[in-house]
Amino acid sequence: MTTATAPLPTTTASSEAFFKPEHLARILDHMNEDHSDANLDYVRHYGALPEAITAKLTDVNQLGITLDATLPSGEIRPVSIAFAEPLSGPGDAHTVLVEMAIAAASALGGSAPQVPGFGGGARHASVPASPATTTSLPPPPPAAPRVSDAFRRAQEAAAHLRDTFKTIHLSTVSAAGEPEASVTGAVYAEGSFLVYVSTMSAHTHNLRATGRASVLVVEDEAAAKQILARRRLTFACTAAPVPRDTPEFTAAMDAMKQKFGPIMGQMELMSDFEMVRLTPAKGRLVAGFAAAFDVNPADWTDLLQHQDTGHTVIRKS
Repeated sequence: MTTATAPLPTTTASSEAFFKPEHLARILDHMNEDHSDANLDYVRHYGALPEAITAKLTDVNQLGITLDATLPSGEIRPVSIAFAEPLSGPGDAHTVLVEMAIAAASALGGSAPQVPGFGGGARHASVPASPATTTSLPPPPPAAPRVSDAFRRAQEAAAHLRDTFKTIHLSTVSAAGEPEASVTGAVYAEGSFLVYVSTMSAHTHNLRATGRASVLVVEDEAAAKQILARRRLTFACTAAPVPRDTPEFTAAMDAMKQKFGPIMGQMELMSDFEMVRLTPAKGRLVAGFAAAFDVNPADWTDLLQHQDTGHTVIRKS
């Protein structure tokens, strides 16, 4: 991927030739009035200015965008960000800006981390403008720590999955290496999933043989806004039996009776069923396209953003 090595063309040289003036004005007004968070993410992530506190979009042309980033000192620093490839038409601007915003918000996660500049393999290249064009302003008050909308939505997704799930997808492997996928009811307590499974089922034999499983908690298909990007949590777990004559078994069974109703009273009497504790060692939340987070199994809303530039889009020639 070719990166820019010089400042982008100015609005006079490029923007007016590519966009109609009224079209460009609408883009700038829309981004600055309705998507100031995205502008800030652009300069923090692609522009390698994690300390920036505000950003204003000043130009969009066929080759990229230019923004004025305000630093804590009050300095306004212009930053140009090149597109991975020139826009083929004015209508492409919306798609590319959305892709950049999603990837930047995903990479930044919570309050702005120290994000390095993009190198030769980056999808977008940052080009600092000349220092001579910067303007000094009185220092603004300290900015409050910022949590991006994408990170907040990810926390909400994790909390929703935690509070509403009834069944889990259980993946196990036999001692001979044969994979098995199944679905079972589960409760979550004291940092572990508890499942009540039949000793006649393949997954129970596998749990006994290997002591390991992968648990998937996934958004309901009917509730998903994008079926191909359903929100989901995956946990790598160790498995251990819970004897019937223990307080842990009693507490787990009481929770299952409350969650699943009277049928659990009948199943409790079935001697071919046993309680198994699945203790997560690590977790992963996928909150959408290019939005993956490590999850603390003890607190599903304690997330660590994966630093990712997002999915690569193949553009038609």
